[in-house]
Order: sequence, then structure tokens, then C-alpha cells
Amino acid sequence: MEPERFALSVARAVREAVLPMFGRPESRRRAGTAAGGDPTFAIDEVAELAAEKLFEERGDLAYFTEDAGMRVVGSPEALFLVDPVDGTRPAVAGFETCCVTVAVAPFGDGLRIADLVYGCVVEIATGAVFEARRGAGARADGAELRPSEATGLRGMLWAGGFRGQPVVPTATALEEAFDAPGAEGAFFDQGSAAYSLTRIATGQLDAYLDVGQALVEEVPGMEARFREVGGGHVLNTTTYDTAAGYLLLEEMGLPVTDARGTPVGELPLFSADGQAGLVSTAAACTPELHEALLGLVDRGIDRLRSEA
Repeated sequence: MEPERFALSVARAVREAVLPMFGRPESRRRAGTAAGGDPTFAIDEVAELAAEKLFEERGDLAYFTEDAGMRVVGSPEALFLVDPVDGTRPAVAGFETCCVTVAVAPFGDGLRIADLVYGCVVEIATGAVFEARRGAGARADGAELRPSEATGLRGMLWAGGFRGQPVVPTATALEEAFDAPGAEGAFFDQGSAAYSLTRIATGQLDAYLDVGQALVEEVPGMEARFREVGGGHVLNTTTYDTAAGYLLLEEMGLPVTDARGTPVGELPLFSADGQAGLVSTAAACTPELHEALLGLVDRGIDRLRSEA
């Protein structure tokens, strides 16, 4: 089976494995700590085991999962970057904003988002599938991909997240994003970067904005604040959360960069220590709205620096 078809089969199989636990109290049992420091729960454990079994049976591949980190089986030609449950907390609560996400790249060193050849996002609650192939476009099973045409902040419907991030500095950096949309707009913390990115593709959201990693990298003293909230770890969004969603938006021709404007294709899949890369994100339905997002992030970070 070709890597792309295998990736989708893994995502669907993991979804089937965790579906009986969806919204169940026992899915919240603390099961351990992921390689990057994130708490893992019983539903994560089931998902990881399901993915691991499929990868080990296939052989001759490399795969990176949220809990286990990188594993190499045989002589790999392809790398699979997997988040078996992106949106663990929505999943244990029985909310639909959770997914299985798998991205595929050639196996090798120095990989970047631009090296991805395929990505899929499978919703746990519904089974809906979003797919993107490098140079071949994007598609959705059961959903129309028709982005919004919003060009300004007024009335903007946008998503982001606060889990693992200190709330006051994050809100300070995003002050204009909360205030400028006015009563016509709204903010959604959906608990899943992958889900939120697909909602830009469907037109249900106008934008997704996550400044966490930019704050850590650019604001003095901020890393310590993030580690305090994250139990000693920086728990910002990672490439296994976003890779497939990034490719989806890229293939639709929608603007998606990090929060400082670097094209996502330039972002490394892995850090120097072999962990998944930590990323910020600014994604929008139109270039005009994307430019406005980058401007408000600039001003928000300047405010934080002046207070540091």
C-alpha cells in the first residue's frame, strides 16, 4: 500500500479504536507524560497503541507520535508524523472538535514543512476526512471547501488556544484580535489546532492565530512563565498538531505562516534535539486578513516587551 493510502488507513483505524472511549469518563484517566512533556490520558494511550501496531506490522518506515517520539522500523523511505488524538480534552468531554492527523514526508534529515507530500485529518466524532497532496490540491469527504472572503478584523470569527499558555500575556499579545471584531465577531478555543485549520478551509472560521511560541522566543522572561503553566515544560503547538492542516491550507492557496510571517514551508518538522518542532501560527481566509493578523501580533508583542 502506498504511503498516502496507508496514512489514511492509519488515521481511520485509530479513530475506530478510540471511538468507544469518546466522551466517556474513563477516557480521562491520567496515563503518563508524552515525550514533549504533555500529560497523556487513557484515550491517548489507546490511540497510540493502535497506531504503533499498524506501523510495526508494516515495517520499513519511520514514524513520530505525540507520546512515543521518533521510531524507525527497518529501512524507511517515508516518515509519518502523527497526532493520534489532536484535541484530547474535547475528545474526553465528548465534543466534536477532535481529530486524528497524519502527515507524510520522505525520510531524511533536515525536514521542513515544505517536504510534506501528503496530510490527512480525520474527525473522531464524525469520521469526516480532509486530505491534501503536495501539488495536487485538497479535498474533503462530505464537506465543501469554500473559505470565507473576510478581509478585515471587524466581525472576524477566529480560533486559538490558551491551554499550556499563561493567560494574561497571551491575551495581552492578542488584545486587538479580541477587541477589534466587535460584537459581530467571536473567538473559539476548540482545543485542536488541526480542527481549527480545517474550519478555515470550510469557511466556518476566518482565521486561526496562535502566538505562544513567538512569545517564548521574543519576549524576555516569557519562557519561564510558559514553563510554570506547563509543569516545567513549554507546551506550545507542535508540527504534529499542524502539519496536515498547514498542507491543506497551502494547497487551497490560503495564507498560512507562523505568527511573525515566516512561510510555514520554511518551518522545521523537528527541533535540534529530535522532538517535534514548536510552532506559532497565523492562518486566514484572505491575504488582507492575514496581513491584519500579523500587524496586530507585531503591536501585541511590542506591548509585552515594553512591560517586561
